[in-house]
Amino acid sequence: MPLDRKILRRTALVLGIVFLSVLAFFLFLHYLHNNKGLLSFKISKGYISLKKIDYKYFKKGMLAYEIFAGSLNYRSQKKNIIRLNGVKVYIYGKNKKPAFIITGKSGRLNSVSKNVIISGGVIIKSVRGASMKTPIIYYFAKDDKIVAPDYMKIKGKNYFISGSGLVFYIKKNIFILQKDVHFVSNNVKEVTK
Repeated sequence: MPLDRKILRRTALVLGIVFLSVLAFFLFLHYLHNNKGLLSFKISKGYISLKKIDYKYFKKGMLAYEIFAGSLNYRSQKKNIIRLNGVKVYIYGKNKKPAFIITGKSGRLNSVSKNVIISGGVIIKSVRGASMKTPIIYYFAKDDKIVAPDYMKIKGKNYFISGSGLVFYIKKNIFILQKDVHFVSNNVKEVTK
């Protein structure tokens, strides 16, 4: 009986090694055929690269925002910064549906604070129909607040507002433009502050 167990163990070990060798061979062929990282995933010293990502951030058990990007680069754990390309962010409201959609050419996600910076032709669209355009925004996850320090254009159904220094409180749906404010409406000709 002891010989039978030894034979079974050796046979299982040999079969396991053969299986892993065949699996490694087919993964290597897959890598050569696609000329990409295995499963579009590359890892080296302190560097991760992914294609087509979907990142979800939950706050108090509720989905706060979701980021889609064409690619992701994570360079160092010390900086806690994830670089994104082709960014689309859905910010969710109380009804668990997207309240705002933000798009931009590139972004940076802080993996610790969960704050997001989006730059390059940034457009913020509200589900109510208003849209905002600016070069760069800072989204602060803890305060649920967007800050856009540069020039901003806001277009609604019956109005157009421009200015700089935007602070937008998402939950309260209140925004403040701090300087060079210009407002045009169908009801009011022109007001400058």
